[in-house]
Amino acid sequence: MAPKRHFIDGGHDSRPPSEKRNRVDGGPSNPEDLKKSIEEARRRAQAAFQRSGLNAQPAPSAPSPTAPPTERKETQPQGIHPRLLGDAAKIQEKFRSLAPKFASIQANKRLQSGRSQPATKNVLDAKPVPLSSANPYLSGEADRKEGPKPKSMHRALQFHRPGKYVMQAEQIRRDEQMQALKERIQETARKAGLQDELLDDERILRRPMPPDAEWWDLALLPGKTYDDVPDKPLAPGTAVPTTFPLIEHDTSPVDHLVQHPIPIPPPTANIQVQPHGVILTKQEMKKMRRQRRAAEQQDKRDRIKMGLLPPDPPKVKLSNLMRVLGNEAIADPTKVEARVRREVAARHELHERTNAERMLTDEERRARRIYKTKTEEAKGIWCHVYRVRHLVSPSHRFKVRKNAQQHHLSGLILVHPDLSLVIVEGSAKALKAYKRLMLVRIDWTDSGRPKDQDEGEAPAPESETFDLHDNTCECVFEGPVRERALPMGVVKMEDCASDLKVKERLGPKLAGYWDVAKRSSMSQDP
Repeated sequence: MAPKRHFIDGGHDSRPPSEKRNRVDGGPSNPEDLKKSIEEARRRAQAAFQRSGLNAQPAPSAPSPTAPPTERKETQPQGIHPRLLGDAAKIQEKFRSLAPKFASIQANKRLQSGRSQPATKNVLDAKPVPLSSANPYLSGEADRKEGPKPKSMHRALQFHRPGKYVMQAEQIRRDEQMQALKERIQETARKAGLQDELLDDERILRRPMPPDAEWWDLALLPGKTYDDVPDKPLAPGTAVPTTFPLIEHDTSPVDHLVQHPIPIPPPTANIQVQPHGVILTKQEMKKMRRQRRAAEQQDKRDRIKMGLLPPDPPKVKLSNLMRVLGNEAIADPTKVEARVRREVAARHELHERTNAERMLTDEERRARRIYKTKTEEAKGIWCHVYRVRHLVSPSHRFKVRKNAQQHHLSGLILVHPDLSLVIVEGSAKALKAYKRLMLVRIDWTDSGRPKDQDEGEAPAPESETFDLHDNTCECVFEGPVRERALPMGVVKMEDCASDLKVKERLGPKLAGYWDVAKRSSMSQDP
């Protein structure tokens, strides 16, 4: 710095001639030109800082003469107030300390290169440039449609293969013949009473045609058809024709009165459930018995003290003979022992006689069982329907019928070649035990031994023809009923060869059980 300062002040340069030559060749040798160059560089740096938004002035490293202010040709943009900048003011203050302490062209270049460039827009956000409408053969942007290119209409001719329509006609004729054959078979089955045997899908899914008049409208239609109903109401003063519906006629059954249907009591209306008392535990029951017996014993003692009852005779046994009788037993022990044995036998006989008097006879036991059955039936009558695939084993038939009788159930057992139907009615308690018998206790795959067959004999030939490895039993219906449909205490078993006989035996009230059982059988069959 000393040689440079000396050179600026106008002193002599003591450097070698080679260095002088290099200095003269690389810059101005006149001090006045050098000062102008430095001042021009400072002005450029200051202008660069102002354009970049930084108001900081470079720290002066050496005193320099002030240059006259020059007029700016272009107006500088006004900056934002510092209070409105927010966080931007802090960032500006941060970059202010990074300003160079001296003026140089390199600092100006760094500031110019560090200026933020305008952000380029995303190519995807750019809007499509509308097509020019100068070409009349191009459609506008609104008329353009996205999607695949439509197929060309200029295609080669496609001929049908020979015999195509002949085969279609033959297929239609075969379908008509098959339909006619089905109708002929159904008509023959309807005449023979075997309509239920032909349960095909077409007959089940086909809906019947609507009738000419519904049954609830027959009383209002003199002609029994809906053709008599006019499209428009009659004009006032026009005579009512005879075929006009009886809705607006004088003799019409429709009036301003409301007909209330007769209320039907529900199945559970007659159920009388008695309220249960307090249910005690075993410890509480023992305590209550102990207290009751103590009270009875104390009452008996009080009566004996008042002379209302004679005192009980001493209860002498062989174990307490010497302690109770004492001297008498010592005087004649044989006689005392015989008397004590007679008293023990008399007490035992009295005990047995009292127990026998308390026991119920066969008639009383039967009456008590019937009373309990009626009490359970007063809570409601229930019905169970079971479907058995094969009910051919004599052992199975005996168990099904005998257990229903023992539980006082009324039932009907129908044996059909396809399946067997078991219908039982009774109390809920009895049917609970019977359901366990049918679904758990009986092994339906075991044919068993006939009742009159010995262990060494061969099984009956009729039971050998049935394979019971896939025999099953299923409860298809259970629920309450209003009243019994079968006589109480009667269980009948009948063989029916066709569906018509089964429905005739069941009647209109129970025919639905057969339909439910057969429908469930069809759904389970492979």
